[in-house]
Amino acid sequence: MTANDRVMVFDEDEQRAGSIAGSLDSIGLTTSRCHRGDEALAALRRESPAVAVVVGAEERFPGLNAGARASGIPTLAVIEPGDDPRATAASVGDFDGWASLSGPVDEIATRVVGLLQGHRNQARPGAGNGAPLLDARFLGLLVHDLRTPLNVIVLALGTIVHSVPRRTAEFNEDLKYLNDNTRQIEKMLVLLGDYCRLLEAESDLAVTEFNPRRFLTDFLEDHRERSGADPTPVRLELGESCPREVALDPARVGLALKHALSNTLAAAGGSPVRIRATGMPGRLIIEMILEKPPFETVSSMKLRGESFERLVGVAAERRGLDLAIAARVTELFGGTSRLEIEPGRRSTLVLEWPERIGSA
Repeated sequence: MTANDRVMVFDEDEQRAGSIAGSLDSIGLTTSRCHRGDEALAALRRESPAVAVVVGAEERFPGLNAGARASGIPTLAVIEPGDDPRATAASVGDFDGWASLSGPVDEIATRVVGLLQGHRNQARPGAGNGAPLLDARFLGLLVHDLRTPLNVIVLALGTIVHSVPRRTAEFNEDLKYLNDNTRQIEKMLVLLGDYCRLLEAESDLAVTEFNPRRFLTDFLEDHRERSGADPTPVRLELGESCPREVALDPARVGLALKHALSNTLAAAGGSPVRIRATGMPGRLIIEMILEKPPFETVSSMKLRGESFERLVGVAAERRGLDLAIAARVTELFGGTSRLEIEPGRRSTLVLEWPERIGSA
């Protein structure tokens, strides 16, 4: 079991839900519970569990299975089977698995583990259809071999600039175009390199205790220094609920923040960005808020480490490899990440992490 194996139990009976959750906790899973049907879908979106256990199938939590399926979350129905096998099969037909309510609690845990293993195999890039979409060895080779010609291009541009005694406006425009595209290629190689390193050492977390408030302040100061003259305004807001101490991997925290901010700045187009840090019991929540109407092509979504549509995220299509890196780090921490869109108003990138992972 890993820190990403979060299971949510939906059951109106709090005592029974506690018994089911206890059996799952005992084998290393992380559980949460929801007891009200009218809050089920909101809880599902908020928690983004790896598996949803629905006690009573659909009658007490209508629409929950459809919502989970739309988010790629496998569901386990826990029901009391009747005398008619056909009726039982029909009642659980839309679920990914089922267990008997009158059976041993261990049966539910066994079914959940099976769904987790099947979901991981299915979600792994390229699983079941040949070579993986992104392989760490191939990415490392790609980055190494592309960086050499890129360095040659940069050196050649420097030679051209110094060999032209008189520059025209047209020459300067062409030179700017070449420099901009060179930086874009360099950014792509950085993204591929960072993603490659995540794939190579996924379980190697260096958990350290640190103050997230100070970390965010230093992170933003470093960003301003690297941005140079006239950077996009970025303001940090530290809420009262923001934890004073967390136990996370600071290197990966910095990696996730760097790429999350890069994606937000690309969408900002010069508009101000706010980084807001808050918390809730056992959780650290970091939001990157852009008070600018998002493009109609961008929609709210749960972020996943294996899901992206381009290398560099842009304003009209934010699902770049940069967000996939932030999402993958979040998954390694056992947290959740999402992009929240308010049409015509704002967009918010949310990284929600546990305060502590493992033992520092």
